[in-house]
Parts: sequence; C-alpha cells; structure tokens
Amino acid sequence: MSVELVSFSELKNVLGLEGDTIDEYPALAIIREGVTSAIEEFIGRELTQKEREETIYVGKTFTSMIYLKALPVHSVSSIIIDSWGEEITLSDSDFQIVKYGVELLSSINRSKVKVTYTGGLIDEDVSARLNRAALLQTIYEFQTKEHIGATSVYTDGGSVSTPELGLLKEIQRMLTSEIHPLKW
Repeated sequence: MSVELVSFSELKNVLGLEGDTIDEYPALAIIREGVTSAIEEFIGRELTQKEREETIYVGKTFTSMIYLKALPVHSVSSIIIDSWGEEITLSDSDFQIVKYGVELLSSINRSKVKVTYTGGLIDEDVSARLNRAALLQTIYEFQTKEHIGATSVYTDGGSVSTPELGLLKEIQRMLTSEIHPLKW
C-alpha cells in the first residue's frame, strides 16, 4: 500500500460525498493512486516508506554522493561496493545519511553500489504542502473525469477550456520544494 497523501475523509468533505469508504467510489480510488504516482514522478522521489534495495552504477567520474530515490532515508542496512569484481561491504562509519541519500566518506568511480535501506514517508510524515497538492489535484481530476483529454467542454450554459492532462501548474509550483535535491 502506498503512502496516503490525502485521506478519503478530506475528499469526502470537499466533494460532498455520501458514502463511508473510498471503495464506494472506484474512480476516486483510482484517481487518488494516480495522483500519488504523478506527484512521485514530478518530484523525483518514491514516497512510501519501506525497505528497498537500489543498485547505482558509478561511471568514470569520482563521486562520494549516492543518490537514492526514497527520501528521507531513515536507516541503511548495508552498502556493498563492487569495484572490478572485488566486493567491499561498508561499515556504519564509512558513510553518512544525507538529504539526497548517502554520502560515502571516500570517493569511488567505475563501481556498482548496492544499497539496502529504509526510506520514504509514513502517512503522519506527509507535509501540508504534499497533502494540499494531492487534495487539489485529486478533486480536479475527479470532477473532470468525464472530460479527460478534452481541451474545451461545451454545455448549454457556455464553454470552458481545460488544461492538458497532467499536474496542474499550481500543483507543480506547490511541489517545487519537495523535488529530490539531485533531480535534474
């Protein structure tokens, strides 16, 4: 299960829904999960806290920075560096957890780095900014689900132009401070 950026009760209150669970609104459940995925893609981070294993390939340039996808990093179980077929397992004193992942205390190049760690957010850690962005985007997509992909909608009362599919510009602006520090 993924981290819940916006609760059903918040969506229920804003949308004026009568049901007691999100299961009564299958489209809303799908949209809410899709919004979480879109936000993760935009900010370059995986949000759900769980244990993960990532393999990072370091090229010719020397580096000590190891970019990890799930932030914040809570703990590191192991770091194994494979350099020219020789594996080295780092101890806790050989690296430190930083805001973008881990920083090795010595630089490496031409290596494969396997990091096993726990990173991401639990529901209680979701910032007000992430919550509001998910709330607004989910509401927008739910209310316009009948017109997905349309750039203009005409009714008896007139017409309205809608933005292209994707995160709304205001949502993107709200999320800029949540972007992974090493996303380019």
